Amino acid sequence: MYAKLFRGNIKKTLRDYVIYFFTLVISSTLFFAFLSLTSRYNDILGGNGNYSLALFQNTIRYAVLAISIIFVALIRYINNYMLKQRSREFSVYMILGMEHSAIARHFFGETFVFGMVAVLTGCIVGTILSGMMTTFVMRTITSAASFRLGFYPDTILVTLLFFGAVFVLVGMWNVRRIYKIKLIDLLNEKKTSEGQKKKKRHYAISLVIAIVCFAITGVVLYNFTNVNGIYAGSIPDEISNRYQLIAILAAIMGIFSLYNAVAFLITVVRRKKKWKNHNINSVLLGNLFQKVSSTTKILSISTLAITISLVAFVILPMLAEITTGYLEYRMPYDVMIYNTYMYIDEIDDIPQIDFSFVGEILQKHGITVSEDVSQRSYFVWERDFNTVDTREYWRDLPRLAMSISNYNDMRRMAGMEPVQLAENEFFMHLDYEMDMENVADSIGTGQRTIQLDDGTLLNLAEAAIYNDPLGKYLFNSGDSILVFPDSVCENLHLARTCYYANTKTAIPYSLCDTVRDEIAVSFQNDYSYLFDRYETKYQSDRHYASFIDPIRFLTQESNDVALTATSVRLLGIYSGIIFFIICMTVLALHLTTDSIDHHTQYRILYQMGTDRDDIVKMVSRQSLCYFFTPCLVAFIIALLVIYSFVIRYGHKVFTYMSSIGFQFGVMIPSLLVLLILACYYGATIYTIKRALANTLNNIA
Repeated sequence: MYAKLFRGNIKKTLRDYVIYFFTLVISSTLFFAFLSLTSRYNDILGGNGNYSLALFQNTIRYAVLAISIIFVALIRYINNYMLKQRSREFSVYMILGMEHSAIARHFFGETFVFGMVAVLTGCIVGTILSGMMTTFVMRTITSAASFRLGFYPDTILVTLLFFGAVFVLVGMWNVRRIYKIKLIDLLNEKKTSEGQKKKKRHYAISLVIAIVCFAITGVVLYNFTNVNGIYAGSIPDEISNRYQLIAILAAIMGIFSLYNAVAFLITVVRRKKKWKNHNINSVLLGNLFQKVSSTTKILSISTLAITISLVAFVILPMLAEITTGYLEYRMPYDVMIYNTYMYIDEIDDIPQIDFSFVGEILQKHGITVSEDVSQRSYFVWERDFNTVDTREYWRDLPRLAMSISNYNDMRRMAGMEPVQLAENEFFMHLDYEMDMENVADSIGTGQRTIQLDDGTLLNLAEAAIYNDPLGKYLFNSGDSILVFPDSVCENLHLARTCYYANTKTAIPYSLCDTVRDEIAVSFQNDYSYLFDRYETKYQSDRHYASFIDPIRFLTQESNDVALTATSVRLLGIYSGIIFFIICMTVLALHLTTDSIDHHTQYRILYQMGTDRDDIVKMVSRQSLCYFFTPCLVAFIIALLVIYSFVIRYGHKVFTYMSSIGFQFGVMIPSLLVLLILACYYGATIYTIKRALANTLNNIA
């Protein structure tokens, strides 16, 4: 008898909670597909020695597992909801003599089998999605790929164990709850609402708080926009963090006050005669008030989660595109070695570095340097030299100058034409991200001459500004460097020497760390006096870095950036979908079960002569309002959050983000959101109308 009851309950659960079933299928499909990228059976790169998947796979593996912990909250909430909906059924079992332990075992078994069937289905579907994602990763990295399916037993095992552990953990909570619950509590379980009706004053205060919070958000973002116009380049992080933190906290407080405010507005509208006496609007408004006022916490959390998903959908892929585009500017050469004098106390200790040992080390490993340049930077005035003790803060470093010959050598290596400069002129080279128009305007109203320590007077050249991408190592601090004639630089004091080289063949990824270590050791041997005098003194400083650090290779940077950007894109989509479908599931289940609970109300309205179409319209409007209000609020707040990021990184977005990047970062996520929203709402409204039709047909 128990076996027959068990099978019947499984079928009934699948019928009543089909949306939850498909959410589990989608979730486990995504979980399996993403983790398959980290499987030892998935040879994505096919042995390509120029790339390493270690960082990518670790990022995907741990991030997916961390994000997926949210499934515990979803499954526990849905199980509690199912237990509440079936409370009277369980009370009947108790009256008929079934023990608490038997009811607990049955409920645990039903939810476990129900969930694991969904997860097994997800593993099967995930195999196909895994092939698509593997192809995408291969194409992103190597620009050549073909679709292939694989069998990943380790991923199947991890997926089953993860979801199985979640179902067991939640099942134990349910068993404990059923063991402790009393019959009278089960009979009254469905009468208790998720929220209690509050006093009118509470709703009015919530309305005021919501208005104030959203007003603060708007004012802060408006002021943040004005701050953006002050800086030609990036807004300092501490300023951006302050504005964004205040705006986001105010928006979150507004969200949690909003739905009590909405309930208050509904009560105001209900008092209007034209609404109260028009068709069955009074019933509609009453149902909406009851639903909103009793589920304010669910609606608030859902709105916040949808906001997070929308932001993740857009911001993470956008940051990935910026990172990819930034690489082309940051690494225009195959080898780049940075040099600094930050931890040198005496100006005469700054070395004139001979980087010939770098070519020798590369040659030893079979890598030939095709062209190189040692870029020397000079103090414009000798007083610009400062030490750790004389700086106001650790990055208080002056703008330097370089020679025109050095500058043109770097341009040739980067594939650019050289520029001309007269003997009595100078020009500025700006960071690629800086706003050229703002800088040109400030130069037009500022001083256009420089007088050096020896009395030499230089005039700003007609072509006063260049900002071609020559890398970040060009700058000592800030976003600019001055370019002087060679004869002028001969009389200036050397500040630092950076090294850039192009090689005839790419440096293998596996060789990069070895070459870096050998370069660092060789430099320390050749310039040991620097380490003897300053390393012991300053190595405890939290900002301390060696005198030639960092040392970067294009092969390694391309690999790490490409794989990091790919993982960020994928995790943005994964986290966005997971948060979004969880919210859609919760809202959909509330609507479908609510329509079942209100079947008596619909029956009475129909028996009183209300037209069937009017009842259907009322239910549709009620569902539309409840389902789309959190989505609309989340969409507006997400736009504000995204706008704050555009203010902060706007110059990077417009500089480094291509049209293809825009499509991937904005258009594709938008289409995914609309598709998921349409599917869940369509399934929800279909289920509600079918249940309503059955209710009304039974009367006829």
